[in-house]
Formats: sequence, structure tokens, C-alpha cells
Amino acid sequence: MTEVPRKDRFSLFFRLDHHITYNLLRIMGPAAMDPGRDPRAQMKKEYERRKALHEQRRAAEG
Repeated sequence: MTEVPRKDRFSLFFRLDHHITYNLLRIMGPAAMDPGRDPRAQMKKEYERRKALHEQRRAAEG
């Protein structure tokens, strides 16, 4: 298995950090903004990108 770049990892720590930060932004973050500037929307896109890469790697492994 090849080494996954850090910016593309879908580790347990990344997932835990994502959920904690996302929920904190939901409670204490800025009001809803346009999608290009909303930190929650950006986090969700990054989460989905890493999740898709993870699923592709798992499918390629076997």
C-alpha cells in the first residue's frame, strides 16, 4: 500500500476533529454565509472529498 499524503488522509483523528469543529461552528460560528465563504460548507466539502478518496483507495485494494 502506498503512503497517503497528509492532506488526503481520512483518519479517525480527522473525522473526530471534523465533527467537533463542525458542531462548534454550528453553535458558536458565524451566521449562514454564501457557500464560498461559509466555513461549515467548506468543511463539509473537504470531508466529502477525503471520504471519496478513502472509498476509492479501499475499492482499489480489493
